[in-house]
Amino acid sequence: MSAQHGPWCDGLGGGAFDGVHNFTLAAWNTSLPNANSTGVPLVLATAGAIPGAELRQLATYASFPFNDYPSLSLVNGTLIPQGGSTPAQATVVENGSSLGFLQTVSAEPAKGSQIYCAVADVDPAGHGTGHPFLAVNGDTDSFSLCQTGAQNVVFYKPAVDGREDFASCYSVKVQLILPQ
Repeated sequence: MSAQHGPWCDGLGGGAFDGVHNFTLAAWNTSLPNANSTGVPLVLATAGAIPGAELRQLATYASFPFNDYPSLSLVNGTLIPQGGSTPAQATVVENGSSLGFLQTVSAEPAKGSQIYCAVADVDPAGHGTGHPFLAVNGDTDSFSLCQTGAQNVVFYKPAVDGREDFASCYSVKVQLILPQ
């Protein structure tokens, strides 16, 4: 993990970092008890296609039981999917959108949107999960899991008029699960 970080981590405190490799992501329910210490595993699920490219979004493994990218890296503010047969790069995340990736043979993963940071979970009262939280646009607190068709998808600041089933949304923290 990198001790220094870029401007995408500004305002997130001394526990912020943007250099870590070989991790997975999980959604930690912030409103109800969790079944384990890490949360629900997340994968890059199919989200549609455009000519020459496939769109991917973070969704629960339970709703999309395929894992073409078994690990991720966070480098210079961008999430980099590892292990897929076709490269994918992080796209911009706006209010009401899912955390997306563009998968195409011409993708340059290291040149994805520089909007991500990780923040160590340091709860002085000892109530933390022990896993770093993912931040997007300087925010660790505005993620939700929402039903979208058959998938349970991570949204950033979901909107009532968005493409997700807003009534199904519940708040989560997205955690980096590092190898033990």
